[in-house]
Amino acid sequence: MPLKEIAANAVKQIAEQAPSLSDADRAIVAKIVEKAVVDAAVSASQRCAHIVGSHFEHEEDKAHQLAERLKLEETALVANLMGMR
Repeated sequence: MPLKEIAANAVKQIAEQAPSLSDADRAIVAKIVEKAVVDAAVSASQRCAHIVGSHFEHEEDKAHQLAERLKLEETALVANLMGMR
């Protein structure tokens, strides 16, 4: 499921539990949820990079190449997520 959809579903659930929220409040909640989703995605990416890197300790060149590729992928992910706003 795309991250934007996950964030939208979370905001919908919050709005259902708090129907008195104004549109302005919903927009604020949406931004908070989107940031949390982005932070979670980046955190997961960093954990994966650390785990994979630890398996390549004996092959420093491969570990470095992999870390660079993961960093590029993470940058692209964050750019795409920011573009959803």
